[in-house]
Amino acid sequence: MNNFGKVFMLAFWLSFAVNFFVPLLGEQSAWLQWVGIAFLVAHAFECIVFRKQVHASYTNPAEGYAVVMLFGALRTAAWMRKKA
Repeated sequence: MNNFGKVFMLAFWLSFAVNFFVPLLGEQSAWLQWVGIAFLVAHAFECIVFRKQVHASYTNPAEGYAVVMLFGALRTAAWMRKKA
């Protein structure tokens, strides 16, 4: 995983969480919530699709699922290349 992608995703998830309590963008903060919800759904789908790889790569599957939920395709890209 590249460092820029990790920092970007962590900053996004932090702003998504803070936005629940304090609208960061004022009236325009709704798009941040919708993008965050879309990311949650997409990463949950990745957890389902790559379930076997998560269990094979991590001794604690909860840690693997957390990494996939945080970073999504940044983490699963290596698994996608192996399938192709």
